Amino acid sequence: MAYPDRLAMQVIPADPIPATIVVAARLSLHWRSREHTLAANPDGPRPPADDVAHLFMTAPRARLAVIGISGYGRIHLQLARECRDRGEAEIVAATVINPADEAANVAELRAAGCAVFSDYRAMLREFRGRIDLCLIPTGIHWHSRMTIAALESGANVLVEKPLAASSAEVVAIRAAEAASGRFVAVGFQDFYEPGTSWLRRELQRGVIGPVRSVRFLGLWPRDRAYFTRNDWAGRLQRDGVPVLDSPLNNAFSHFAMLSLYFAARQGSPAARATLDGVEVFRAHAIDSFDTCVVTAHTGDGVRLWFGASHAGSETIEPEIDIVGAGGTACWRYESEAWWRAADGVCSRQPLLDAYGARRAMMDASVQRLHDPSVPICTSEMAASLASLVEAVHHSTPIRSVPPTLVHWRDYNGAPAAVPEVAGMADALRRAFRTEKSLAAEGFPATHPT
Repeated sequence: MAYPDRLAMQVIPADPIPATIVVAARLSLHWRSREHTLAANPDGPRPPADDVAHLFMTAPRARLAVIGISGYGRIHLQLARECRDRGEAEIVAATVINPADEAANVAELRAAGCAVFSDYRAMLREFRGRIDLCLIPTGIHWHSRMTIAALESGANVLVEKPLAASSAEVVAIRAAEAASGRFVAVGFQDFYEPGTSWLRRELQRGVIGPVRSVRFLGLWPRDRAYFTRNDWAGRLQRDGVPVLDSPLNNAFSHFAMLSLYFAARQGSPAARATLDGVEVFRAHAIDSFDTCVVTAHTGDGVRLWFGASHAGSETIEPEIDIVGAGGTACWRYESEAWWRAADGVCSRQPLLDAYGARRAMMDASVQRLHDPSVPICTSEMAASLASLVEAVHHSTPIRSVPPTLVHWRDYNGAPAAVPEVAGMADALRRAFRTEKSLAAEGFPATHPT
C-alpha cells in the first residue's frame, strides 16, 4: 500500500500552512499511530480507519505553556503560535527571564491573553492543573528540574533534547512521569519525521535482513562565538549540575538517537549500547570535546560507530548508514531515507527539512494529548542515549589537539573563528567507511590533558 506519510512529506510547505496540509499531516500521524498499534498487538482490536474527522475535530484546544522564548526557545514559541493560529491550542503562560530583550514577543503574548512570568516555578504554581503541554527549550542543565516541576504541576512535557545529562536525572524524570500519569516527549525532532518511522518499519520487517551495523558521520563548523553564546555551551557542568555539552549530546545527538532507534531489536524502542572504544578531542578552548569517534555494540551484537565534529570549516551533512545481512539502508539529513536489498529491490522516502520535522514533533506532542497511541520520542528511548553519553565521558580523558595541528580560519566574516585541524576531516571519512578509530586511520595520537 502507499503510506499516507508520503503525502504529508511531499506537501508540507514552509509558511503559511493551508488547512489541507494540516489535515494531511494529521492524517499521517493518525495512520502512523494506527500502524504502530497493529504492529504492537496484531491480534488485538483493530483501530478504526475512518474516524479521522472525529479524531481531530472533537479534541479541545490544548493549553500550552513555554519556558524560555529566546535562543532556541524562539523556535518553540513559533511552533506554539502556529498551533494557536490554526485553532488547535492557546498559549496560556510563558516564562521570560529577559523581558526587555523580548519586548515585542512579550507584548504579543500578553495581547493574546497569555500570562507572562519571570520565574518558571511561579508560572507552574499559578497554573497548576491548567497546562496541558509545557514546552521546555532551555539549557541542558535545566531539563531535569524543569521537567519534573512541570510534571508535578499536572502538565505533559515537550523537552528539548537531550532529556538530561546524567542517568540519575533520567531516573528522576521517569519516576516523576510515572507518578504524574503524564507523558514526556523529547525533542529529537527527526524521530517525528515520517520518513524515519517508515525506515524503522522497513528495517524491522527485515527488508535488508538482520541489522549488523549502524554508523553515522556529521561535521558542522562551530565558531568561537558558538561556545560563548550562553553560560553552558561546551561545559561539562554548570552550578554543580551535569551538562556534558558536546556534538554527541547536542547538535548531533539527533543522529546518535536515531542510530540507536534503527539498531533496536523488534519491539524495542531503542537499543542499549556498550562501549568498545572512545576518542574525544577538543580544538576549541572548551571544557568538553568538539570531536569524537565512538564505537559500541548492542546486546544483539549490532556494531555502532558514531563520528561527529565541530572543528574545521568543512560541512558534512549527517548520514546514517545501516548494513544488514541482506542489504543496506541509509538516512540522509533533510534529504531521503532508502533501503536496497541484495537482490536489487529498493525503496526510498523523502525527508522533511529541519523545520518540517519540528512541526511534525509539535503536532505529535499536541495530538498525543488526545490520542496516547501517537508515537513520541519517549523518556525510555532518550534514556538509552543519556546512558551512552555519560559512559563516554567517564571512559577516557578528553585530548587537546596539539596547537601545531590547528590553523584558525576566518568564518562568516569573523577572523580566526574556526579551528581547522590538519587531517581530521579525511581521517573521519576513512574511519566512517571502515568503522575504525581515528588513530587507526592515521590521525595523530595526542596525550591526555
